[in-house]
Amino acid sequence: MDKEGTQTDDFNEWIGAGQRLSDLTISSEGATRQKAIDALNGLGGKELLNAETGIKARLSANHRDKIVSNSALEKSKSNGFNYAQHFATAARIDKAWEHAILAETHDDRIADKNIVAMKRFEAPVMLDNEPAIAYVTVKESVKHGHRIYSLELMGIKNPLGRAVDPLRVPHQRA
Repeated sequence: MDKEGTQTDDFNEWIGAGQRLSDLTISSEGATRQKAIDALNGLGGKELLNAETGIKARLSANHRDKIVSNSALEKSKSNGFNYAQHFATAARIDKAWEHAILAETHDDRIADKNIVAMKRFEAPVMLDNEPAIAYVTVKESVKHGHRIYSLELMGIKNPLGRAVDPLRVPHQRA
């Protein structure tokens, strides 16, 4: 995009006038694993509301660890993001979750009878002044309800790697 900020203008239109850009603006400056862990620990036990669906989800200790695990970091890194960006987004996962849009629902891949569904949400974030998507996966279990399970950063591209209109990204649901 050109320096006039048309990509940013499209992003602002995508998130809508009713949402606060400050909730979705993230800087990775100074972000560390420990700061992300501290922020995630602060969310432990709290019900976090997703505005679109009304789903209330919590973070368990195991899932907090998964969000900042090396495998989660490597997924974001393979998508063109650095560790600090992943940690900074993890620290703001409550805001990403609040503004996320349900993209897909599917069965648990190992067919665990205690898992009702896996749900993948797309949250628009302005990460280091660039629009991106934070994928937030939620596990719905019979016993524990909805739990935020994982985080992965993606650029605004389709699966073939071609840039797409950010206004259409939330509507490309499975």
